[in-house]
Amino acid sequence: LPAAQGGAPANAQDVRKLQNIQGVTVMEIAQSPDGWSVVRDSPFNRRIHQNTPMTIAGPARAHDLLKTEADPTGARSLGTINNCGAGKTPWGTFLTCEENFNGYCGSSDETARYDPRTAEGFKRYGIRSASRNRYERFDPRFDTARNPNEPHRFGWVVEIDPTDPNSTPVKRTGLGRLKHENAEVVLASDGRVVVYMGDDERGEYLYRYVSDGVYTPGGKTEGLLDDGTLYVARFSDDMTGQWV
Repeated sequence: LPAAQGGAPANAQDVRKLQNIQGVTVMEIAQSPDGWSVVRDSPFNRRIHQNTPMTIAGPARAHDLLKTEADPTGARSLGTINNCGAGKTPWGTFLTCEENFNGYCGSSDETARYDPRTAEGFKRYGIRSASRNRYERFDPRFDTARNPNEPHRFGWVVEIDPTDPNSTPVKRTGLGRLKHENAEVVLASDGRVVVYMGDDERGEYLYRYVSDGVYTPGGKTEGLLDDGTLYVARFSDDMTGQWV
């Protein structure tokens, strides 16, 4: 945005512009004698931005804290925010990480009172009355005084299928809610899916998710990122550690 605006949106049009230019790009590239270039008319090219429809899956799906007036089911959301590293799954999808989502939600009412669980979460994640991006001034969706559960719908890992332009991105809540820095996917010796993740916030933790099910090349992948166990790393002063 123009420097004259101090980096903050001046109106709803500015907010919509920001929402549409941030997120994830899927594009096809091809090699020619002149090097690599974007295939501009590829059917795979698309933008996944802050208003793209998404599905919520995993253990937090339909939780009361994910329900809003626009989505009383707690199973559908809009957009992905402040995306960081993306890891590739063995079945060819990508996991984009929602990092510092706290910079997008604020309150029009500093005296607003919240559910104790919400208030505690806001404090830990750094959601304050005025956000860094000031969306709450012009888009009620990001105004916590009117929609206190909207921030809970961010901070997840989002699975995207780049080979299907009609597919709906999925927020995989089994991988935890934090300021995800990355999602590195490997297979254990027994075929279970393991995802290693870091939190971008100061003083936070490293995580590991291990699926209950086993990945089979060409087989069904349903549930592999939803049904499993999430661990946090505990380190000791003697340079050893354990997964809790």
